[in-house]
Amino acid sequence: PAEGGAGEGGAFVLEGDLSAFYASGDFVVWNPGPPGGGRTSGAMAMAMRPASSSQGESEASAAERPSVEDGLDVVVKAPLGEDGTFRVEAPAGAPRQVFFYVLNAVGLAGQRYAPTKGNAFLLEPGHMRLHMERPGRFHIEGGRYNDAVYNTWRRSPDYLAAQAEYDRLIKTVEGETEAERRKRVDAAMDAQGRFLALETEGRLNLALGHEDLLVRRLAIETAWLGGSWMLDGLRAMAKLTPDDPWVVERLARAEETHAKREAERKRFAVGADIRDFEAETLAGEKVRLRDVRESSKVVLLEFWASWCGPCRVEIPHMKEAYEQYRGRGFEIVSFTIDEEREAWEEASEDEQLPWIDLGMGPEADAPKAYGVTGVPKNYLVDGASGEILARDLRGYHLDEKLAEVFGAADG
Repeated sequence: PAEGGAGEGGAFVLEGDLSAFYASGDFVVWNPGPPGGGRTSGAMAMAMRPASSSQGESEASAAERPSVEDGLDVVVKAPLGEDGTFRVEAPAGAPRQVFFYVLNAVGLAGQRYAPTKGNAFLLEPGHMRLHMERPGRFHIEGGRYNDAVYNTWRRSPDYLAAQAEYDRLIKTVEGETEAERRKRVDAAMDAQGRFLALETEGRLNLALGHEDLLVRRLAIETAWLGGSWMLDGLRAMAKLTPDDPWVVERLARAEETHAKREAERKRFAVGADIRDFEAETLAGEKVRLRDVRESSKVVLLEFWASWCGPCRVEIPHMKEAYEQYRGRGFEIVSFTIDEEREAWEEASEDEQLPWIDLGMGPEADAPKAYGVTGVPKNYLVDGASGEILARDLRGYHLDEKLAEVFGAADG
């Protein structure tokens, strides 16, 4: 464990061995941007995807691409050594959340990889070590506050067991029947729900009961999963430190957010009317949701992002449903909350999306209108009335609803 407390300065050192996954690359630690920009959740980034869109491009066109690093507030950077190890060192004061990327990453088979988002930890004085189970799945040991805020729940037996079960269940089983596949998919979603709930529970326990008030604050400040737990934690902190400006401001914001979410839950319930918006495709073509609705029987409005593993795992299945029903009036409109155009371009090209592909960013009109704070999220909408027929349809649940809609129409 690292020496030094929250108020002390000193050196931050982080080492790791990534030789099991990368042949080369640059390890980059960077500061998040202001709220609403530059921060990406850890659990959202559950899969790393090859940046295949860049594999066949010329050196000239690759050189014209904007660098991901250009848009980062870099703290420290170091290349991976020939043995796959790295070491970074930087001055450090009070613990703060940072992120890391492996940029210019090349896999062991020579493939290029886009950076995996959501790799958050606390930078603080002391010696720390990164252990990577796979790209997008890691833990960092060392640092009093990093261990307290992240590892108390991330390294718990229950959390690790739920993750392992999810990893097992998302793998296709050769020869399984459709009924068996559906049962496996449902079980995988249950496992995912368990480890996300365990993160929430772990952070709430810290926010309500840790002896160090800074740990309580950081448990809330670094969280990406909001909800009533955060409000409970802030209310508890307000009783202990009612005059703390951070607590006062954050509690007021949380109360407002909670009220908005309750209103949004009713506003976007099944049977409510969809909200219209206009956005642009990658080619710059403006598309209005109302126009798409009027030319379709039903529309699936899908919010996603390049870094969202569950979003991208779902795309092949969505393609099958689109191919089956598009000739009968089914349309898909996807909207990315990616903040970097390059990431949106690469993911769209990699996935070869056949439907209307719009973006971008969490602060754009579309996600703001729907209160999107996490992905995946979708709404199935009646084209004629704009009524929400269903929401958050994944896997075979989408199949069943489409069969219900189009089957009834044929009858």
